[in-house]
Amino acid sequence: MTDGPQLPVPAVPVGVPVDPAEIAEQAKAYAAASQATNTQLAYSSDWRTFQAWCDLQGAVAMPTTPATVAAFLVATAGVVAVTTQRRRLSAIQDAHKRAGHHLDLSGGPFREVWSGIRRVHGRPPTKKSALMTAALRHAIEALPDTLAGTRDRALLLLGFAGALRRTELAAIEVSSRPSAAAWVEEGEDGLTVYLARSKGDQEGVGQRIGIPYGSNLKTCPVRAWRAWLQVAGITEGPAFRAVSRHGHLGEEAMCDHSVALIIKRTISAGAIANGASTEEAALMAKSYGGHSLRRGLATSAARNKVAAHLIQQQLRHKKYDTTAGYIQEAQLLQENAAGLVGL
Repeated sequence: MTDGPQLPVPAVPVGVPVDPAEIAEQAKAYAAASQATNTQLAYSSDWRTFQAWCDLQGAVAMPTTPATVAAFLVATAGVVAVTTQRRRLSAIQDAHKRAGHHLDLSGGPFREVWSGIRRVHGRPPTKKSALMTAALRHAIEALPDTLAGTRDRALLLLGFAGALRRTELAAIEVSSRPSAAAWVEEGEDGLTVYLARSKGDQEGVGQRIGIPYGSNLKTCPVRAWRAWLQVAGITEGPAFRAVSRHGHLGEEAMCDHSVALIIKRTISAGAIANGASTEEAALMAKSYGGHSLRRGLATSAARNKVAAHLIQQQLRHKKYDTTAGYIQEAQLLQENAAGLVGL
């Protein structure tokens, strides 16, 4: 998770004439800040892809035509996922809007082509497996009592209990400071994770997540967090940092991709410890990723009949429909009409 772009702050009082060019530049910066950083990066990449394709075809990218956009989608249909094409389409429209050009894609010919591509090539998104409580416990038990193992134990348990995204986990700091994107505060009943900004809170309103004590000493997120800070000697700055193969602790926060790798590696080690072969463990680990902790908490809670509003609260979903999707997946076989008719 990254802080928003650093925008220039006018150094003149209200009512004092300012340079129109400076105001225009600031307005442009604020307009760019209306999109999340990851969205900006994705759109920029998608626009360059479209431009490169147009150059090869001898077509004009800006301003383009609905026919050119339709041809681009046809040329890449089946090569990239429909979800990628949908994002590229949004990027092309966004680029035109920012450049002051109106790109009308509401016409019948374009809509028919785009609808046909979605019908032929549309596939449900690939979801990472939910890391359930039992699997998490096995994985935790397989971690070594080393500096890296202690870190991974705290990271996994805090991420699971807080239903945290991998970007949120990577951004956590030990204590609050003005530029911190996320931090943890101690309390008598557990921990409180503060998120200054997150995927579901792009405007920086702020969110709080409670992390209570666990009933099992080995899988208690509060105790694991404290053990990590004590062993690592971290009193400020990034909480989760790289540990070298020689056991040396880094100073910078680990990247969110490293969080996903830790999850996969721990799952694999846990599977091997429980009798799986190396090949079986590797195959199992492939289905897990950064989102597995968040999905695992939601799914485990739903199967344990935790109230829906409490699950929604921990996942910080603005709409219950999003939470309901997790609950329906969790109860697909547990609360099924076919299982209640006496077959």
